[in-house]
Amino acid sequence: MNTKPRIRDTVKRLDAALAMVRQDRWQLAGLRSGRLVVLANGPGDGKALEPAERKVQELTPLARRALYERRAVSISTIHTTPVGGVEDWELDRPTILYAPVNEPGRRPSGLLILGVRTPHWYEEEDLNYITAIAATLTAFVVAAIDPLRPLTRAERMVAYLLGEGLSGAEIARALRIDRSAAQEAIGSVLRKLKLRSASQVADLLEERRTESAPLSLAVKG
Repeated sequence: MNTKPRIRDTVKRLDAALAMVRQDRWQLAGLRSGRLVVLANGPGDGKALEPAERKVQELTPLARRALYERRAVSISTIHTTPVGGVEDWELDRPTILYAPVNEPGRRPSGLLILGVRTPHWYEEEDLNYITAIAATLTAFVVAAIDPLRPLTRAERMVAYLLGEGLSGAEIARALRIDRSAAQEAIGSVLRKLKLRSASQVADLLEERRTESAPLSLAVKG
């Protein structure tokens, strides 16, 4: 099934929803290994980026705060000059807002970032609205940054078995295929994931489980 039209539709709807609040640029990014993977840009012609177009960027202090507190965070300053003469749209805009993308009780999977070229203070109503919009994007972001996304269903099964430490022969028996087919599938999994060994597959799956796990609540005695 071709998911590209649905992805474009999601971004188009997001662009329309964000037109209800003050902003002149927005960005949707997924969180992977403590960094942001840019998935879409707006406004006006909101664009879903292809994997080859996606840039990886570091988290700003305000972005880290929003992720840590799991709530929308905004700041407005009088700064309007690009730092060092290099345009960085987050630093270039005096008003910036970060809203974590997550469902209740789950770790944030990304950030929805809004910027305004002039100082602006968001009302509580705006923050609540943007928080709700960001929450609806959870499934989209999780799917977009899933490291196993390039794999077919059969290859995912092989990846999971590799992650559990099974050898090629054991995978062949488990899936009831011959050894050559198992080895070919293992090779395909490693190539698509750009990994070199089964241990790296295990590490990738563990990281994936950790990032998608529910947040634990500390109980004070």
